Amino acid sequence: MWNINYSLALLSLFSGVAFGSSKCINFGIPVTVSAESLTLAFPPFQNGYQAEAFLEAVVKRDPSSSPVSGTKNVTEKFSINAQYCVPDTRKKSKTIQILTHGLGFDKSYWDFTQVAGNYSYVQAALEAGYSTFAYDRLGTGASTKADPYNIVQAPMELAILAELTQMLRSGTIQGCESYEKYVHVGHSFGSVLTNALVAVAPQLSDGIILTGYSNNATFQTPFVSTTGHLASENQPARFSGLSSGYITWADKYYNQFSFLNYPYFDPAVLEAAEASKWPLTVGELITFGVLPSSAGQYKGPVLYLASQDDYIFCGGDCAGIIDGPYSDSRALFPAVSDFEVYIHPNVGHALNLHYNATAAYAVANRFFMKNGL
Repeated sequence: MWNINYSLALLSLFSGVAFGSSKCINFGIPVTVSAESLTLAFPPFQNGYQAEAFLEAVVKRDPSSSPVSGTKNVTEKFSINAQYCVPDTRKKSKTIQILTHGLGFDKSYWDFTQVAGNYSYVQAALEAGYSTFAYDRLGTGASTKADPYNIVQAPMELAILAELTQMLRSGTIQGCESYEKYVHVGHSFGSVLTNALVAVAPQLSDGIILTGYSNNATFQTPFVSTTGHLASENQPARFSGLSSGYITWADKYYNQFSFLNYPYFDPAVLEAAEASKWPLTVGELITFGVLPSSAGQYKGPVLYLASQDDYIFCGGDCAGIIDGPYSDSRALFPAVSDFEVYIHPNVGHALNLHYNATAAYAVANRFFMKNGL
């Protein structure tokens, strides 16, 4: 199932940005990956009514039929857009952080500069001496907008994360340096992928941090049920050319409900996040649950960095879900060198977009440092 086929063409560097004496470059990486695709048992939506009806069927108490009719192995070529940043050489670590964003965002989640403030995880990592590699997941940002039903699915995105990690480790990405350690940080669906990465290929990561995430899927129904709007109709100026399988939530208030904790965010941040949001895909909604989470062979350190008021993964209160009797997180990582849980106060699911995000960034970087990474 997890057959991953690697192929690389020379990448094209096309832009750069500086953080003081740090440097960032953006580039596209042509990749070829293979993964198992779940064949969906229904035709593409013709309108938003069908999308809403589909979500109602998915979240109902007793679904009458499976949305999947079978599986097949597929091989596809994509362009994955990434931002690679290196810190001031005077304080440079020998570790690089690989950052995977969640649903509704692109890689700018890690470097949210649309509004003035301290919302850049990348900047905090650079100041701590770490290089970073953030990328637009398939179907978002400047990466390929593939078939949202049968291609932009969780197994394919896991294959892409593994591909990019392997290329960084082997030094085959032009313009990226070699490092001694390669660690991963995920947010939300990006944490699902990061968890799955060390479950299927534990040798690829020297340490992981999982943000906006728990292994309890009980509370995800409210979020899923808000995403039945066709992206092409919701923001036609940006998404008019996208297939009906690219879907999103209605407006900034649904965005706030799922991602932010009032009054601990700047309303201007919400406005910017809504204006720059990226749709998720029907394929992602159906398949993210098929990825493995039990990582019995993984030995690196693990930090669950949770948001106190996360509705999507904790039902609005992560205490007891992440670290209490209802948590099975520790059991999924029986062999790790260090396992920690930290719940950050006064933040919702999109931790990085809150006033006190920088304190959480410090927790993350200290965790890597204390583990020699």
